[in-house]
Order: sequence, then structure tokens, then C-alpha cells
Amino acid sequence: MKKLITGFVFLSLALACPATIFAQSSSTFDYEENTDEDDFENDDVSRTYVDEDGVTHFRSAEQIQEEEFSRDTREEDARRRAESEARLENWTAPVTFGVRASIGLNWLAGGDADTWGWETGFEFSAGGIMSINLSSMLHIVPEVAIAYRMNSYEYTSENITTSGDISAWEIDVPLLVRVDLPEGTEILEDMFIEAGPQLGLNLSSSDSYEFGNHEGEDIITPATLEAGIAIGVGYALSREMAVDLRFYRAFTDFAKKTKIFNNKRSYSTMQINAGFSYMF
Repeated sequence: MKKLITGFVFLSLALACPATIFAQSSSTFDYEENTDEDDFENDDVSRTYVDEDGVTHFRSAEQIQEEEFSRDTREEDARRRAESEARLENWTAPVTFGVRASIGLNWLAGGDADTWGWETGFEFSAGGIMSINLSSMLHIVPEVAIAYRMNSYEYTSENITTSGDISAWEIDVPLLVRVDLPEGTEILEDMFIEAGPQLGLNLSSSDSYEFGNHEGEDIITPATLEAGIAIGVGYALSREMAVDLRFYRAFTDFAKKTKIFNNKRSYSTMQINAGFSYMF
């Protein structure tokens, strides 16, 4: 009987020990897992750090988030301030460079223009621009641009129609004085006016004409050099970009000589174009 009881006790202990170990392991695992979840989900979990004096400080997750947000905000403000200062430095630099492109209309006007029956033509140009900044409001703005223009004419006399067209490539060199309008309204403070002389150097040209049943080419020889004045108004979209509307009137004749209409060539160029400029 005693042996039977002793065997039963040993058997009970053998069965109880693994269960106890398993339960303790499960409990420990659950505790660690729950603790991880609590650390992950609980915003009040504290973190510690030791300062230079060896004092331990406690910070909550909310404090840490606020400090990180504040640090990110300061860094973003510093970045924007640096970009603004760089743009301002570029804007107020003594000399800045950029590009300008324009598209517009042109026509020939003058004493003999009606004889030819010149019609409105098309033009475009693109080139470089430089701004010599004398002050925050006053700038000298020279440009060098390559331009293309096309014109056509049609004239009827004694039931005979003469028509033709001419296209030309040239280099335009405006030298403008630009004045920024004083601060007032939000619109006026971003506007500017400009005016100055402009030279045009003819590079090449080609033309053709029809006179009754006759056709021909190269009857118009454009002048090598053209001179006039340009005036305009513009609006600064930003410190780098601007749009403008410009008018140009030549003081010299467009053609050097012609082979028809008894060499009547007293007419000169007029242009109006819209431009876009970008300063580096």
C-alpha cells in the first residue's frame, strides 16, 4: 500500500512539473507580448535620458513628438529662409543674366506702305538678357536675340494684282532702361516699365512675288541695319520670371532697294510682341 501511494505521488509530480513550466513560460510570453503591445500603443510610455550633469530626466511620448515636430519646423523654416536669402542675393546682385522669348505681330508703315499693300505679319524671337541693377528700382537691360519675321503684300492696279511675301532672319539688340513701379497696391509693386533704343542686323532674307502671269524672286533688298525705339510694360511673376508687352517702331526704312513700284521703299517696321523672361 505504501509503495502504491509513493508511486502515485511521483506520478503526480511528474505530470505537474511540465504543466507548471509550460504555464510559467506561457505567462511570461504573454506578459512580454502584452508589454510590447502596450509600449507600441501607449502614448504615455516614458523615455529617459541623462544630461551632462548626470541627472536622469523623464519624457513622455507626447513630449518627444512635440520636440520632434518643433525640430522639423525649425529645420523647414531655416531651409526656406536660406532659399529666400539666396533669391534676394541674386536679385540684388550688381549683374544678373537670363533668357527671353517673345512672339508677336509686325507690319510695315510709312509713305509708300499703301502702294505695296503690306499686311500684318508674324514674328518670334529668343535670346539672352542681362540686367545691370543700378538700384532696387532702376535697371539697365541689354538683350541680344535672334528673330524671324514674315510679311506679305498685295496690291491691285488696273485690274492687275501684284502680291508677294518676304521672310527675314535678323539679330535684334535692344538696350532698355527698366524702372520698377513704386510700392502701392499689390499689383503695382510687381509691375515695371521699360524703354530704350533697339538695333536690328539683317542676317538673311528671301522673297517672291507674282505680277499677273509673271513670277519672280529677290525683288526686295532689306537694309543691313535697322534702328528704332522700344517701349514696354511688364509684370514680375516672381524674382526670376516676368512677362511683358513691348512695342517697337523703326526710324529707318526696311528696304534698301526694290525692283518694282519704281523703287518706292519709304516704309519701316512696327512690331508688338508678348515676351517671357527668366533670370538665373
